[in-house]
Amino acid sequence: MSSEDGLPVLPHLASEFYTWLWWSSETRGSHFSLASPVGDVDLWVDARLAFRNPDDTKLTAVMTGENPGATLEAKAALAGGKVLQEVRLGLRRDDREYQFTLKGPAMHLQGLKLPQVVDQGGEELVFERMHLYDEVVFVVQGLFQQFAAVRTGDGWAEDVLPALHDWVLGVDEE
Repeated sequence: MSSEDGLPVLPHLASEFYTWLWWSSETRGSHFSLASPVGDVDLWVDARLAFRNPDDTKLTAVMTGENPGATLEAKAALAGGKVLQEVRLGLRRDDREYQFTLKGPAMHLQGLKLPQVVDQGGEELVFERMHLYDEVVFVVQGLFQQFAAVRTGDGWAEDVLPALHDWVLGVDEE
């Protein structure tokens, strides 16, 4: 499978990224310290996790509601071999809070809820909303860069995968 520009599409990376975000947000208490200039952000699974079988594109399990990541069914879906296809996230950077969904292997940003902006009217409002959208994309890029560094690092197989496995199975770390 290739993208329009001939580069290979690696659909498993999006699912791994979504799972890593979920796991990291729970194990870090939602706090991420990203490289400069992004800085510190809080990120959490908000109101939706959608799973699919690895060889299919159709959703097979959807968890919704308040904190679906804390449900036994969500981790059971992972333990049963399903992969994340969509994740609804909450994001806080400084005093601004966002909600959005990352969806599919191309990590489409959907359903973005922006923080309330001061109604300045006209062009100022449009530019402020564009700035807020860009901020979310900027933070997601920073999160993906951190994930890519971890994923390609030496500790992925020795440290991260066993910790993720234990987290899915509910094994307490001591």
